[in-house]
Amino acid sequence: MNSSHPTRDLLVDTVLELLKNEHLSEVTSEEVLAKSGISKGSLYHHFDDFEDLLEVAEVKRFSLLVDATVSKLTEILSATSKEDLFASLEDFNRSTYGKDYKKIRLIRLKAVTHAGLTDRMKSRLKIEQDRLTMAVADMCQEAQFRGWTSTRFAPKTLSVFLQAYTLGLIVNDYTDSPIDETDWLSLLRTILKDVILAQD
Repeated sequence: MNSSHPTRDLLVDTVLELLKNEHLSEVTSEEVLAKSGISKGSLYHHFDDFEDLLEVAEVKRFSLLVDATVSKLTEILSATSKEDLFASLEDFNRSTYGKDYKKIRLIRLKAVTHAGLTDRMKSRLKIEQDRLTMAVADMCQEAQFRGWTSTRFAPKTLSVFLQAYTLGLIVNDYTDSPIDETDWLSLLRTILKDVILAQD
């Protein structure tokens, strides 16, 4: 069963609440049932197994991150000029280097890794990942339509690139010698200015 139901929603939200302080692998069915006040029978009425519940919660968490990103992109697209768009993208790049995005990168990476292990998780996550990719692609297409970005690359290609460099920064999150933030932002500024926002 995949439709929304108060009991099902409560179980998912309970897992999400627990994930604020625990890793997915640490969450137990006993803990979820005790915190939610839901019976074991009800859990298995709404989910195939406990792993099914965890997957739904993980995808919902990923989905909430997608919603937040789409909201931010909508703000960026409200730019009134190419210069305004460039400044908004620079602000976004600065924020993605910050501490908050380190956690977001890890959540996204864990979800993608989990999706590589089970077909059920893969099919669930694919829907949300496609939604994010298309939202970013729509932004890129609109910017191309306005004449603010290069049309040398397909909007979806630009979308995947923009996501890749943000997520890819995770290699810098877990090292004893991280790259210089100023150097990183300078590289992104150059790519934005000389490639993505360049005139054709």
